[in-house]
Amino acid sequence: MQTPTNRTPIGLNRFLTALLLAITFHVAETAERPNIILIMVDDMGFADLGYHGSEIETPNINSLAHGGIRFSQFYNSGRCCPTRATLMTGLHPHQTGIGWMTQPPNSNRGANQPPAYQGYLNRKCVTLGEVLKDAGYATLMSGKWHLGNNHQSRWPLQRGFEKYFGCISGATRFFLPAHPRGMTLGNENIEKPESTTDEAFYTTDAFTDYGMRFIREHRSESTDKPFFLYLAYTAPHWPLQAFEDDIAKYRGKYRIGWDELRARRLKRQREIGLINPKWDLSKRTPSIPAWDTLDEKKQDEMDLKMAVYAAMIDRVDQNIGRLVGFLKQQRIFNDTLIMFLSDNGACQEGGMFGRGDFYDIEKRNNYSGNSYGEAWSNAGNTPFRLYKHFVHEGGASTPFFMHWPAKIKARRDWYREPGQLIDLMPTIIDVAGAKYPRQFHGNDIPALDGISMRPAFSANPLGRKEPIFVEHENNAFIRDGDWKLVGKGVSAQTGVDRSKWELYNIRTDRTETRDLRAKHPERAKRMADQWDAWARRANVYPMGTRGNSKPKSTAKEEPNPPVIRNKPFTLSATVRHKNPKGVVLSQGGVQHGFSLHFVNGRPAFSLRQQGQLTELIGEKNASGKLELTAELSRETMRIYINGDVVAERKSPGLFTAQPAIGLYKGEDFKDPVGSYKVPNKFNGKVLSYKVKVGD
Repeated sequence: MQTPTNRTPIGLNRFLTALLLAITFHVAETAERPNIILIMVDDMGFADLGYHGSEIETPNINSLAHGGIRFSQFYNSGRCCPTRATLMTGLHPHQTGIGWMTQPPNSNRGANQPPAYQGYLNRKCVTLGEVLKDAGYATLMSGKWHLGNNHQSRWPLQRGFEKYFGCISGATRFFLPAHPRGMTLGNENIEKPESTTDEAFYTTDAFTDYGMRFIREHRSESTDKPFFLYLAYTAPHWPLQAFEDDIAKYRGKYRIGWDELRARRLKRQREIGLINPKWDLSKRTPSIPAWDTLDEKKQDEMDLKMAVYAAMIDRVDQNIGRLVGFLKQQRIFNDTLIMFLSDNGACQEGGMFGRGDFYDIEKRNNYSGNSYGEAWSNAGNTPFRLYKHFVHEGGASTPFFMHWPAKIKARRDWYREPGQLIDLMPTIIDVAGAKYPRQFHGNDIPALDGISMRPAFSANPLGRKEPIFVEHENNAFIRDGDWKLVGKGVSAQTGVDRSKWELYNIRTDRTETRDLRAKHPERAKRMADQWDAWARRANVYPMGTRGNSKPKSTAKEEPNPPVIRNKPFTLSATVRHKNPKGVVLSQGGVQHGFSLHFVNGRPAFSLRQQGQLTELIGEKNASGKLELTAELSRETMRIYINGDVVAERKSPGLFTAQPAIGLYKGEDFKDPVGSYKVPNKFNGKVLSYKVKVGD
């Protein structure tokens, strides 16, 4: 007699397996499953596109926007890293481990902070790449990652993407990228990337070309399997660098100044229905001078800076035009959903008038910090106030559109309901027939707060039932219907400072010029309570020290840093102290750079070339008022004190790449060149200095 068993008959096993697969893929089979391209630009203002009132020529972007659904209100997170964290995961940035910023290259910043501020994506979230890959999509990425760089486990190919080209760590030079902010293909760093066009290598062009190459490669293997391309441009983030012919298109156009530019952009915004004529133009930031107070030389310099910035956006538009042409040539344009946005508002970093030498083309294209400054960024965010870092409308509002000819009809009117980054993951899951997991690789995954924006395809209400919440760098807001509670310095390290909240009715005053908190105290309190509850749930607190246990540096970058790539140079400084210690001059960091410094009274000259440290240290102590000199040639390194050679050694050679960090006096900024900890401030006085660059 046969012994009874618990085995299921083979035929039934096959039936159950088939049934399970059918259930698993039912949603995917009934969804449209278009190709999806998510395009994000970097540090672009609300008013910087043609279809948002700009004079910058963006016909290709304009055409996509008008051919789909244009949101008049869409929010990012006010800064690059937290925006990318939410865009990629659908979660609030603190839930992903990027509550503030990602770790810089070769830095362990955030290691001793609460998990919400560790500085790279944790494993308690899933990326769009991971979700869509599991749903049967090819997952492709080209451009800026900026979600974790100091270990390969944090790179795109380890977070769901099958192909990748771009900059892992974040901002990079456009013509001459160099590691640790260079180009990477897959998991391999490229020391000298080749141009993808018949012009010089330029990141914006390369990102587009690699995106198209990845699509072409995928479609050569399978035309039935849809793809997801995340195309993350670094433009127009600093360093401001563009082709000269693109710059020439805009040279002279900005001699009207920032005040007149704001007025003209606002006029167009009102004419096209983006901005309500009843909303006041926010006042120019008090510290920004009137354009007419600048002399002619300064006006010309500022015109040039804005022309370079405009040229970078123009180049993005040219590339999106090439991408659209490619999609049409591949006959997949109609069934491709394209989404477009910016990671934050226009960028005020670099001081009132920006930084860098823009007239010297070689210096401009070698320097890593060229910016156009606060005055122009105020115009970039017309008609709003404030900028990147902040979450008032100027910092957290972005153009946003969705274009999909097969499912979205062109709309004459703007879509007026607000959306936010948290809505991208639910929308993409919806159209792709994907599934958002409760667990992934053994980790519990938080639920999504966002909603699908599918109703907007037909201009219907989104049906949002909960407020929108944002926090970055102590700045915060809650948007509930027409009302917005917002403030600078609200989310202090020691706890919420409710005195900093401001209350606005966005329907009647989107430019945030009339604070209604005193008039509606109960509403303000209710919304503040809601924000507090969200902040606890989303891991805003405990805050730690925002990923940096050191006090914030007060160092100011010196103007016109020298271009020393492939050139000998001499550093000279007059200093004074009875027992000098610390850095006198530094440029660069842990990959490429120099430092002229003292080690317990002994003069020292340190170099970094591709991360390799070369040190030259004098044998004897020096004190008092000194003439300190260091020189690097192809043959030798030397240190002089008061004209006498005190140390000499064989040279490691001239710099093969321009240092990525600027010139600083009296300390080493951000990343250490020498074998010390930053900032290693000089304990004496640097009375004067000079840098002489040879041929």
